[in-house]
Formats: sequence, structure tokens, C-alpha cells
Amino acid sequence: MAGRLIHILPEQVASQIAAGEVVERPASAIKELVENSLDAGAHRIDIAIERGGCARIAVSDDGCGMSHEDAVVSLRRHATSKISSAADLAAIRTLGFRGEALASTASVSRMRLRTRRPADGAGIEITAIAGDVEGTGECAIAPGTQIEVRDLFFNTPARLKFLKTVPTEQGAVAAAIQRLALMNYQVAFSLSADGRTLFELPRAASTRERVRQILGPRLAAQMLAFEAVGNAIRVHGLATMSQESFASPRLVFTFVNGRSVRDKLLTRAVAQAYHGLLPRGRHPAIVLAVEVRHDEVDVNVHPMKTEVRFRNSGAVFETAYRALRNRLSDQTAEGAPQPSPQVMAPVPQPGAPAAAPGQPVHAAAASQSENYRAAVLRLIPDAPVVPVTQRPLGLGFTRNDDSPAVTPPSVPTYSALRVMGQLFAGYIALESDEGMLLVDQHAAHERVTFEKLRAQLRDGGIQTQAMLAPVTIELNPARAAQIQAAVPHLRAMGFEIEAFGATALLLKGTPAVFGAEGGARLLSDMIESLGESGWRLNGQSAFEELLKQLACHGSVRVGRALEIAEIHGLLAELDRTEFKTNCPHGRPVHIQFSRGQIERMFRR
Repeated sequence: MAGRLIHILPEQVASQIAAGEVVERPASAIKELVENSLDAGAHRIDIAIERGGCARIAVSDDGCGMSHEDAVVSLRRHATSKISSAADLAAIRTLGFRGEALASTASVSRMRLRTRRPADGAGIEITAIAGDVEGTGECAIAPGTQIEVRDLFFNTPARLKFLKTVPTEQGAVAAAIQRLALMNYQVAFSLSADGRTLFELPRAASTRERVRQILGPRLAAQMLAFEAVGNAIRVHGLATMSQESFASPRLVFTFVNGRSVRDKLLTRAVAQAYHGLLPRGRHPAIVLAVEVRHDEVDVNVHPMKTEVRFRNSGAVFETAYRALRNRLSDQTAEGAPQPSPQVMAPVPQPGAPAAAPGQPVHAAAASQSENYRAAVLRLIPDAPVVPVTQRPLGLGFTRNDDSPAVTPPSVPTYSALRVMGQLFAGYIALESDEGMLLVDQHAAHERVTFEKLRAQLRDGGIQTQAMLAPVTIELNPARAAQIQAAVPHLRAMGFEIEAFGATALLLKGTPAVFGAEGGARLLSDMIESLGESGWRLNGQSAFEELLKQLACHGSVRVGRALEIAEIHGLLAELDRTEFKTNCPHGRPVHIQFSRGQIERMFRR
């Protein structure tokens, strides 16, 4: 008969498994250590990393410190001072409570812990390798705690293999610290990487002041304060007005009882509050804080404590939504753009009688192409003409002039159809003898722009239009290293750009197809689209994917009302473009309704 198959795992193996749940990368280890410092009442926390935190992490604070006995016990799993019974889990008031942060981190690193209470004459120093204590002794140290972690994941190569590049890991560390700093503005933070200071955050007097330190004075000045209280729930924070938006939700920060969380309920409340106020695919910058009774929220949902569960989720959603929506409606009344009415605007035809006052119409169609070139193809008003340069890229694109574009007989000639109007400020309604077409203006212009960029690549390089005066682009320190690593790719896309210090770029020129004046906004959008994994460029097809992003961000968006000359110019350009029936991402440029379909809808 076979022996027993089920056995108890050794403590070290169990600790490494726990570390896999709690410490998935350097940023998560630092988050746990900094949360311990905050729970210890620290007024200043200094973090230093090397090679993105993989080689070394050092976290120092001026908190309450630990006794010799507590320091030794703290490296054991489930050792904590924050709860003592199961009942305490129902009302957790601290950031940490599991007693796993130190033990989990120590189990996958070489750790040195030094700590001292203000009343103690000397501190204690403990060294551990892979969770096993190697030595203890007294040390000279100011009151507080210092933890040094070296060679993270040295004994778990599988985990080490899945870490990303040093700039990416460094960015994740900076972002984690910034999230913690937003709700703890009364604490000073500093972060240095490889001996260079990334940022210093002095103690602030308010959330707005801390936002100013992290996101910059311009954005902080434009943010609206909001607050609502109801059903024993308080929601408050800062949010950008509807005129300001971003290409990714990277600047949406949500907190519950001071804890940074990723909560779908709160994310949905933000999205619905801004519904109709931002263009599709754009996001606000917002710091949203929810305060509820501690027994009304369960923070013991996820090992990393980044998810929560509310007892009364409906009330939380309603309070958050109303707080934000009401504030946004106030700023709308003060002069911000109202949501666009969902109506079809009639567009006069060339040669038709003059429109009513306020209708943006050009009477002559003969200059459509020129008008489009100035108003749509460039989208962003052009700066005075500056000589254009070309940059050879050598990216492997080959000319294929012997392959004419194949246009199926069913593909319409858009410019030959009668323009009926614009629907929802995003779709152009066209009439033909056979029926009606709705053209997605963003998809259409995206295809035109993409083919122009691709043609320039085939001809030797994307044309760059120089700017009259360089523009400085300030970078969030959390992403600066990753963005600067992507500068060669941005140059290949036609941006004349160079590093300007550790956390800024100097923009000197932009892709000529978009004009120069709005280059800073276009570059900001491209930077926002840079994911954590960066732009992986391996040959022609990968670079074309990047060009699709550039074309998307530089094309006219749904929500913009076009003039008649712009519409006709866009349709004429579309007719001269290959693959004109679909945008570069594959979405249809138009949807067609036959006359028969329309008549059947009315049961004729």
C-alpha cells in the first residue's frame, strides 16, 4: 500500500509561495514596506533603488521603530502588531494587517533590518538570507526603521525571469510611491534610483498641494474640488474640468479609507460622471477618495490589498457619481463646453443659399482641397512655414510601384455623393441614388493619415516640420526613464525630440502631416499610449502598428463639428487613398443603408 502522498510544506517553501502572492515585482515589495512605515507614524520616508529595485531596495523612515524582541519576530510569517483576533478583520484601520510583508520579502531576498524606538539607547540589526536569520546585534541608528533588500528573487529564478526592463520596473516603483503619497500628503517622500534623485515630495498642507508636487502646477490649478456626504459615506477629491482629457486612465486615482485600490465600482462612477463631457476614448485626471466606516468595507479580498468589497456598494456608487457629476455640472454652468446635442445638423451643398448665422459653411467647392489641406489634413493649425527635413529610417519598407490599388466595384466614390449633414458630430451622412451612407469621420481621416505616413516611410522617411520655438514636455518622474528609452522610436515617427534633463523632453519638430503648432498635444497623446511593456518594435509590421497609433491620435475625433469644405476635402482625400473602406485597425469607414432597407423600415 502506498505511503502518504499529502504532506506539510516546509516553512521556507510556504513563505516563497506567499511571496508570490504579495511580492510580484520590486514595486509591490516597496509598497508593502512603505505601508509599514506609514502605519508606524513616519513623517518622512526615503526610498532608494538600484536597477529598478532588482539589485537593491532601501526604505528608511522616522517612525516609532520596534523593540529588539518585536524586530526578531517581525520576520516570521503572520507576525503583526495590527490585529490580534478574527474580529479585528471586520474593522481594519491600518494599511497593513496580514503580517506577511517582511516575511514574504525576506524569503526571496537578502535582507538587513535596522530599527530603534525613541526610548531605546541602541537599535538592533538583523540580517537574513532567504528568510533565515543569519545574525543579530546592536547598532547605532536614529529612531525609526531602515530596511535594505538585495538581490530580490535571487532564489526564485522563475519570478525573476518575468520582470520587465529596468526603466519599466523603476517607473512602477515611482508610480506606487506617488499613489501612496497622494493620500498621505502630511508625510515627506523621496525616491532615488541608481544614485540619482527622481523626486522629493516635502510635507504638504493639502491634497491639492501634493497633486501640484506630483502632477504639476498647471494641472493642479485646473482641478475642481468636490465633496459629498450621505449614508455614512464621504466622497471627496479633485478632478479635471471637461476641457482637459488624456489618452489613458493612468491619472485616475481611487482610494478607500486612505488605501489605494483598483475598484471597478469607483472607476465606473467616474466614467459615468464624465459621460458626454469627454470625447470617446479620453479620460480625466482625478483623485477620488471614499471614506466609510471600517466595518462597511472588506479590505481582506486580495493578497496585495488592492481590491475591496463594500457592504452597500450601491450607496457608494451613487454618492461618488453624484459628488462628481454635480461638480462637473457646476463647472459646465461656469462656461465649460456643454455636451454636444445628439442631433443631425443639416449641411448646405456647394452653391446652395447662405446658411443661417452661425452655420460654418464655405460657399465655393472649388477650393475644397486647399481648405481641407489647411483645416483637416493638418487638424492642428499650422505654424508659419519652416523648411521641412526628411530622415532616412532604413526600416525595411520597400517601394512596390508595380502593384496598383485594387478598388472593388462596390466601393463608393465618397466625394461624388451628396452631403446631407453630420450626425452626433462624428458621422457624415451621404445620399446616393441607391440609399444612404454614414461615414465615420475619425476612421476615414485615420485611414488617410496612416496611408500618408506609410507612403512617406516608403519614400525614405516621415517628414518632420520644425517648430519656430522648441517646447518643453514635462514628464512624470514615475515614467520618465521608460519614456526617454522610447525617444528613438518617437524620432522615427517624425518627432524632432531630445532629452532635456532627467524628467523632460525638448520638442523641436513634429510629423509634417499634422503641422507644428499642436505637436506638443500629439506627443503627449503618444506618450500616454506607451504601455508598461513599451513599444515592441521588431520589423516592418510592428512599426506599422505604431504608425496606426500615431494616425489615430492625430486624426479628427468624434465630437468635432466639421465645416462643409472640410467634409468635402476629407471625402476627396479618402477617394485617393488605398484600402479606404476600413480604418487601419479594421473598423469600417462607412455603413450603408439601401433605399429598399429604409423603405422596409417604414413598411412601404
